Amino acid sequence: MLTITLKGFSQSQRLVVTSNSPGKVAAGGHFTLFFEVKSENPLPESLHEKISLPQRWNLLSERKPEIVSGQKVRKYMYVINTPAGAAAGGYLINFTVNAMQHPVTTPVLVMIDQVRKVDILVISQPEFTKEGDTLRVEYMVQNSGNKKEALILKSTRGYLENTKDTLMLDPGAKMTVVVAQIVPFTDANAWQSASDLSADMTDGIQPAYQAVSVPVFSAKVKKIDPYYRFPVEIGGGYLSYVYGNRSDVAFQYSALGRGFVDQKQKHYLDFTLRGPNQFVFPAVGSYDQYSLDYAYKNQTFVSVGDYVMQLNNLMEFGRFGRGLRLEQQFKRISYTAFYQKARFFPNQRDAAGGKILFKLGQASNVGLHYASKNVAYFRQQFWSNMLGVSANIHTKDIQLEAEAASGQARGITDYGGFLRFQLSKKWISLSSNVIYAGKDFYGFYNNSRLLNLNLGLNITQKLTVGLGSNFSDVNPGLDATSYSISPKDRSYLAYISYLPNQKNRFFVFYSTQQREDRLKPIDFHYWEEFGNLSYNYTSEKFSVFYQGRYGHSKNLLIADNTGKRQFFSNLIQPTIRTTKWLWLGGYLEHQHTSKFSSADIIQDLFFYGGNARISLKKNLQASFMYRNNYAPDELYERRSYLDLSILLDLKRHRFSLTGGRTYVPNLDTRDKNTLFLTMKYALKLNIPVSRKRNLGSLKGKLTGFGFPKQGNLIQLGSHRFMTDSTGMFSFEGVAPDNYYLSITQNEARGEGVIPVVKMPMLVEVKADSIKVVEIPLSRTGNILGKVEFVKPSQNGVLAVLKEKPMVLVKMSDEMTSLITEVNEKGEFSFKEIRPGSWNISAYIPGNQDRFIIDDSDKRVDLDIDKTINIVFKLRPNERRIHFSNKNFEVSVKK
Repeated sequence: MLTITLKGFSQSQRLVVTSNSPGKVAAGGHFTLFFEVKSENPLPESLHEKISLPQRWNLLSERKPEIVSGQKVRKYMYVINTPAGAAAGGYLINFTVNAMQHPVTTPVLVMIDQVRKVDILVISQPEFTKEGDTLRVEYMVQNSGNKKEALILKSTRGYLENTKDTLMLDPGAKMTVVVAQIVPFTDANAWQSASDLSADMTDGIQPAYQAVSVPVFSAKVKKIDPYYRFPVEIGGGYLSYVYGNRSDVAFQYSALGRGFVDQKQKHYLDFTLRGPNQFVFPAVGSYDQYSLDYAYKNQTFVSVGDYVMQLNNLMEFGRFGRGLRLEQQFKRISYTAFYQKARFFPNQRDAAGGKILFKLGQASNVGLHYASKNVAYFRQQFWSNMLGVSANIHTKDIQLEAEAASGQARGITDYGGFLRFQLSKKWISLSSNVIYAGKDFYGFYNNSRLLNLNLGLNITQKLTVGLGSNFSDVNPGLDATSYSISPKDRSYLAYISYLPNQKNRFFVFYSTQQREDRLKPIDFHYWEEFGNLSYNYTSEKFSVFYQGRYGHSKNLLIADNTGKRQFFSNLIQPTIRTTKWLWLGGYLEHQHTSKFSSADIIQDLFFYGGNARISLKKNLQASFMYRNNYAPDELYERRSYLDLSILLDLKRHRFSLTGGRTYVPNLDTRDKNTLFLTMKYALKLNIPVSRKRNLGSLKGKLTGFGFPKQGNLIQLGSHRFMTDSTGMFSFEGVAPDNYYLSITQNEARGEGVIPVVKMPMLVEVKADSIKVVEIPLSRTGNILGKVEFVKPSQNGVLAVLKEKPMVLVKMSDEMTSLITEVNEKGEFSFKEIRPGSWNISAYIPGNQDRFIIDDSDKRVDLDIDKTINIVFKLRPNERRIHFSNKNFEVSVKK
């Protein structure tokens, strides 16, 4: 205990006043101060004392000693209440003793601790909702701390209705927020739609979060389909391409299907038929394709026709061709065998091979690989035979892929190697990639070298520093549809990444690099060193990316050039969501550099563009993009100058339009800009495969007296039935599943009639069985109530009544829970409530201990057509002090 002593002098005696130290005190809480007045001589009977409190602080109770002649020591005790919203910091309380007109004042410093707390409560939610409807859930956001909070409100599934997403709340303030969302249409028979709300605070404080789930049933009527169906799409398209001096127009048909062909879901089929091909140059979606994929029990896989072959990273990483592939998975072993004729890679004809994998556990395996290719290089055609081994480890922290292979071609043996390693820990991340392929190794890579390494250290959750290096000289065997080449690259960098919050990110690095164009004639070859600053801001309606660079470069297009030139660049990309369905973006970049000039002359290059994206109710999707140009070191892969895409999905009919102007770097023509336009139509069909078996039925009845039972619309998932005069309903031939059963329309029953059981009711329909349910209906009752504020018995706490707290009343039983807020008059009500035994409880959110609700839990039995009145009494939390001869004891009056 800290003792504060102040000495005072008068003509006759000296007073010594001491006090305890309460330490840190919570806002809205209470604490006790003890003062002791001592003197060498007897204290005068005319001794007066006074305690001065900060504004809005309240004296709950006090205890003064009995005055006895000859006393040399007197003890005083005060119980003090702090305001609920008192700001953090130090506050002075002065205790003054006045003897013989000589006051002695003892100051006590009380520290209010800072509390940052935001509570989110669900005020109201519907019992159920329909597909396509707007689900609205009402939340209350309250600042239960003692600091003014700047809150960012957001919902992962919905949107804030009539409320801004940024909010300032004073201590103790509250606000009602409605989260609305459109309930999507699904094929599920029984599911729940989740609504949530979070409030993010500054300085990395854990955000407040609340979520609730509401049962959903279908709003559309579906007939019970007796057939098991396979989804198929058929259609056609118009295609037009202009590249170089050539132009082509073609019409194609298409048919595709994907899904299980049996009710037990053992046999899976995926096929694509598209043709005929009328283009010399293979554009995406314009070439013919005839493929069939079959899977049995997710263990046996067969591909016939056109397919993408991926054997491993070294030999065949991704090759599109025509042939046959077989794969089987067993408990400890799996194998793959294939034959393929490459379609869009002129350096390869036929290929065959396979692999065997031995599973050492769920996270690791080793393998043996073999491939034989008929290779065409520099007008020579020969066979290359490759044999390799592999090892893979995939755990939570470590991912490792390693391969080694040897290849023999034209009597020469050469080798290849591949390594990918990733380590992810809480404080460190390490990744590395290594590729080696000799000049006479004809796998997916040939005459290739790649080595990169990245190391990151997580200093804090927000701050990361790291190093990186990259050496790339690879020649991947990409298909002509990939539109990409690989420039030579050597670079080193050191970086700092800082994420102050979820919306902002800063990335700073220093780098040296050398890049060289692999295509002839060479468009760029330079060395540079520079510093980079990147900033990214992302929110729901607006995002922006900025990148600035400054450094020096050396243009190596000029032989023996040793001079360095200054360069800098700035890039900005903003995106804004103007409405719920429209996003607009822009692109602006300026480069001040000489690295692309064959004469080493500094140029000012400007690149600009824009984009738009439209999304209307998932039926209409559209996007548009424009760029005026690209820097030469960006044109090593396909780049779009103009892109337009429109998709209209009308459930059974789908229309699409795509077009644009594209740069293709490896196109064998002077004019590498390609104009294209495609228009396609698809009709969606569900072809019956077999008649459904193992169906179930559900029958039920509405029971009760005093109201009509005919004309009630009963819904089971997506199926509906109107009850007859006896209240009977039935559903025949229902697929086995879980469903929500509900009464969606009951005009005949009138007001004040509800089901006694919880609705919607979750029921399970089993195969080859009849589910029988009974829904009893009953008239309702009402509960009315009031919260009365009781005047305290102690005068010291009268000021507390000026800050009446918010009171919530909860009504619940085994099936239902309802919450309401007391109005300004202290009234609340629950109307049209199911008869039965209910628990009614009143409470104050935010853990406020300044008030007490007497008998806060009540149990009531509600009868039909009856109204029950309930009264809760709210009073300040009065303290009673009990004394002994030894010390003071504080207890709370209950």
